[in-house]
Amino acid sequence: MMIQHDLNLALQKMRAKNITLTPQRRALLEYLYAQGSYTTVKDICEALSVKYPHINAMTVNSSLHVFKQLGLVNELAVIGASLRYEAAICS
Repeated sequence: MMIQHDLNLALQKMRAKNITLTPQRRALLEYLYAQGSYTTVKDICEALSVKYPHINAMTVNSSLHVFKQLGLVNELAVIGASLRYEAAICS
């Protein structure tokens, strides 16, 4: 499955850069790679709060920043709207 393949490549890239893979970061990557389009931090927090009730926008934003620097996510700025994120194609 392509999504799993891309997710595995993303996880390998994190390991290669010695980035700590917390359960929340892994869940965030899994969520992004399962989505078919851009999503907001608010949507991510709502989806992940089921399993991680203490997750917040600061944690998500921090992880997204790391992922963006590694080329694992794309960021889309929309005038008058929240930033949106999607998984980058790793293969």
